Amino acid sequence: MAAAVPLDLAHPAAFGAALTAIAGFLDVVAYVTFSHLYVSFMSGNSIHLGMSLATLRVSDIAAISGVVAAFVFGAAAGTLLQDHAGPRLLPLALGIEAGLLLIAAAASSVTHSTLCLLPVAMAMGLQNVLHQMSGKTSVGKGFVSGALVRLGQSIARLRSREPDPSGTATLFVGWMAFVAGAAGGALLIAPLGLVACLLLAAGVLVALLIADFLCY
Repeated sequence: MAAAVPLDLAHPAAFGAALTAIAGFLDVVAYVTFSHLYVSFMSGNSIHLGMSLATLRVSDIAAISGVVAAFVFGAAAGTLLQDHAGPRLLPLALGIEAGLLLIAAAASSVTHSTLCLLPVAMAMGLQNVLHQMSGKTSVGKGFVSGALVRLGQSIARLRSREPDPSGTATLFVGWMAFVAGAAGGALLIAPLGLVACLLLAAGVLVALLIADFLCY
């Protein structure tokens, strides 16, 4: 597997936290709008899928399976991009993510079908292969359970021969960013609606793209 491409930004941990906040934000927006579906938290979708299989809810099975497949496709596409994009991986990935969210926003302005979630799930799958590194700590992902396990491990090793306090702080900030993003989604989905929330998330990605360009 190709090595992770270093960030161009001066503060990779802060950048990763911003991506994680976007994942939490979009998860709540999707959860509230589309019958408890997620776009980055595939563990939750897998549990939901199992429950739907047990009760033979065909429409739910189809919707969840589509979102999971889109997420996996996005992760595969992101991996290909990671293997071939070189040092410009970050701006390319951000541009594609923003474009996918704009497509979802356009589709959502026409229909509120769960098909609108597929571009968002693809964007989140792509984002998960951006292994933003701060020391030995991977940030910027939506896989919260694994991040909390790594946080516990990092805390346990603070008194070891090779402590990583900055990594511990990065993991904690990443989790807090996900929670903050989720809180933001919960607060904004009702007053703004789905389309505006998708446009807001796309705008944040564009702002990060501009920041990367200015720091390059």
